[in-house]
Amino acid sequence: MQKLVFLFHSVRYLRPIQLWGRLMTVMRRQAFGRLPSYQRKYRCDNSKIEVYTRLHLSKTLSHTVSLEDLEGGTFTFLNRRVSLGNPVDWFPQQESQLWRYNLHYFDYVESLAASYHETGNVRPYQIFRRLACEWIDSCPLATPLAWDPYPTSLRISNWIKAYTWFAPALCEDKQFATELRQSLFVQARFLEDNLEYHLLGNHLIENGRALLFAGLFFSGPVANRWRRKGEQILWRELHEQVLDDGGHYERSPMYHQMMLNLYQEVVTVLEARGDAPPEYVQRKIKAMGDWLRTLLHPDGEIPLLNDAALRLAGPLHDLQSHPGTVEDGLYALPKSGYFVLRGQRAGNFLVFDCGPLGPDYQPGHGHCDTLSFELSLAGQRFIVDSGVGNYYGDLEWRTYYRSTRAHNTVVVDDAEQSEIWGRFRVGRRAAPLDVWWFDDKKRLAYVSGGHDGYSRLVGNVYHHRWLCWIDRRFWLICDRITGQGSHRVESLLHFHPAVQVMQTPLANAQTPQGTVQRGVDQLTVVPWGVQDVVSYHGVVHPIQGWYAPEFGLQKKNTVWGLRREGVLPLWLGYGLWPGQANVAIHSSSYDEHHCTVIVQCAEAIYSVTCTVAEVSVEKKP
Repeated sequence: MQKLVFLFHSVRYLRPIQLWGRLMTVMRRQAFGRLPSYQRKYRCDNSKIEVYTRLHLSKTLSHTVSLEDLEGGTFTFLNRRVSLGNPVDWFPQQESQLWRYNLHYFDYVESLAASYHETGNVRPYQIFRRLACEWIDSCPLATPLAWDPYPTSLRISNWIKAYTWFAPALCEDKQFATELRQSLFVQARFLEDNLEYHLLGNHLIENGRALLFAGLFFSGPVANRWRRKGEQILWRELHEQVLDDGGHYERSPMYHQMMLNLYQEVVTVLEARGDAPPEYVQRKIKAMGDWLRTLLHPDGEIPLLNDAALRLAGPLHDLQSHPGTVEDGLYALPKSGYFVLRGQRAGNFLVFDCGPLGPDYQPGHGHCDTLSFELSLAGQRFIVDSGVGNYYGDLEWRTYYRSTRAHNTVVVDDAEQSEIWGRFRVGRRAAPLDVWWFDDKKRLAYVSGGHDGYSRLVGNVYHHRWLCWIDRRFWLICDRITGQGSHRVESLLHFHPAVQVMQTPLANAQTPQGTVQRGVDQLTVVPWGVQDVVSYHGVVHPIQGWYAPEFGLQKKNTVWGLRREGVLPLWLGYGLWPGQANVAIHSSSYDEHHCTVIVQCAEAIYSVTCTVAEVSVEKKP
């Protein structure tokens, strides 16, 4: 019954085209297996494969894969190195669906091409030739997984690029060149009829690029149709999926980076042919670059917000060589719901998530991370998002990394902010409320926002958080839980695995602060308004205290839970103070609408008052 409720609340957000796309996908699968006429539609007629043209691509190629591994049938994806034999077993059942998808993408063609151009040796080309021929022989038309639209899209793009990179060798190997073109033509024709309208999002953009590349590579009426369709998808979805602040609407920095790289490549190919894209495309691409640059940690890598992992979306060299935002201050990306407090000179950085988990009709890469944040000090990550882990495999782990408990936010009664279920589905979801931000450029910057994800609980519960940066020196987090009745509240803090705990906070002690350290840098954590502090580290029943910065890479980390139970309204929070400090924090007065917090350190006493409309700070020596 619960699953039916979840399904209802998932389906009601879908667009009609997604429902139609799902229906057509099921019908085509049934038709392909039963109707010979449908199968004949995709048989290759050499007379229809007209003149082809190699694309003009960026000359920058990078090595990511060992030639010896590929030659021996060994592949590494998602931090798993697996030998698949020679010839390759293209459907290793012991591996996850995502790992097998990567096998069929053929992204490793770039490494082969890089070696081919650097050495002039034909060995990399021969490896590609053998792998492509084996794939064609082992994966007949419409084979499940191999011919799914997403891996088909990436493979089309990669094989067309390979045709450019290996052009000298292909000119002398006419039999394989013909076989490769025939397969590409059939794959593009099949993709055209199986576009992922049931999913939309970044998948449809990948479909569009593949059709555009196929339309540019081949010529004739069919190719012209592919090009028109590809461009239509790419420009329409760029307008739809890239928000006014430059962020991709799925709110994943990883997928944002992938889409930015994709559009940059498309524009490079078109401009090399003398075909200028619409004027607004360049504006959108620049905005995407500015958005991503704003979100980069001082270590030059993305934050792990929503489904995001390090070292998967490609290099960030262009962004890192043009630092862009270098001044201290608050940087707001309000359409995405991300806010950055950057202390550039000290190497301090905090990114706060105060937005929706994604577009309502495609929240599959969203997490229960509303009002969560990540923090770097002195250029190093201290407080982290737990990451993504893996999409497939044990569902319990996938659920954990999407859950509220995997993020630096507040859990009420062990409930989820949003009803995550399955691997990519969401029922009722938290909506951001009353989001405000302010920066006086000197003493105070803050972001304030709430969400209604707990309003479905008995007592109509709401969470509101204030994140304040005071004197450009320390951060104060204030959480308000309102509603009716008595509830259990736990505010979670996840530390990077390299962070060592020097002292765990003690809620009822005279000096309750805790201290953590990474290298020579320390962070003092001072809880206030809490009754108990618990520590987790690598727990599996239930799962807590795990960090997955990359797909397939999992590390134990320390998590602190600051707990309080009582009749609402409840106020609680903590201060984050760089370095080791003797700091005391307590609330002096509060009600449902405001709270005044006193922060006392050696140099001054701060009185911080939070209301929904504003934050005020008084400082006394």
